[in-house]
Amino acid sequence: MLLFLYGPDDYRRFQKKQDLAAEFKKKHSDLGIGSFDFENKDAIESFQNFVRNQSIFETAKLALVENAFEMEAKQLAKLLRPFLQEKSINVLLSERDKPVKTLSFLIEKPAFFQKFENLEGATWEQFVVMAAQKHNVALDADAVKFLATVYEGNTWGLVTELQKLSALKSTINKKDLEQLNLEAAPNYWALLNGVKNADVRTRLYAFEKLLALNDPPAKLFNMLASQWQQKLRRFAEFDFLVKSGKLEYEEVLLEAVLE
Repeated sequence: MLLFLYGPDDYRRFQKKQDLAAEFKKKHSDLGIGSFDFENKDAIESFQNFVRNQSIFETAKLALVENAFEMEAKQLAKLLRPFLQEKSINVLLSERDKPVKTLSFLIEKPAFFQKFENLEGATWEQFVVMAAQKHNVALDADAVKFLATVYEGNTWGLVTELQKLSALKSTINKKDLEQLNLEAAPNYWALLNGVKNADVRTRLYAFEKLLALNDPPAKLFNMLASQWQQKLRRFAEFDFLVKSGKLEYEEVLLEAVLE
């Protein structure tokens, strides 16, 4: 049987993988489990030996495969297709990306597949509450919203933070979190729009926050040049000055904000 887990939420995808492995152990034993990282070319041969060789101790097998998409798609498809109808051998793959067309059978029956998108809104806040309960931490409503904002799109970061909090206090409020110097990540696109604001003070504030994110100045320049239509000609002039070595990106960006 083929089992395919995919999506950007690495933490929940990892937990599902652990759950499936634990379920296999309950029914069989850990003697039939093997782990293979296809980023290592030797692991492919090890995988083939694992699924091919019979064991007198355990007939059922579970192969846990990481980085399968490092392998060329057609070769991977040829390797995996036979396991669609296999009963005693399970192959579990975990990937961030959706499979290409050649491997679309991974997200079609009879394969088992599950997608793990980043949670949002009320569903994300509910996950924060459940994760806190799992780590014996009680959060008030403001603390839930605060952590949901700080760690949006970063489930691993949230869980790691909750593990730390569980060692400090069993009940956490927003004030406790603020004392730990947690800060909500700024909205990147809102800051870009702020740089284009009519008020120079707003532009300077947004520009300072963008620089604090440590993105390359060249990236910031190109993003603003593509969006700031009122200064399109001016950015073309700036681009010439930078590429001719007369100014640096940081200098022309500041000049654009101040003008």
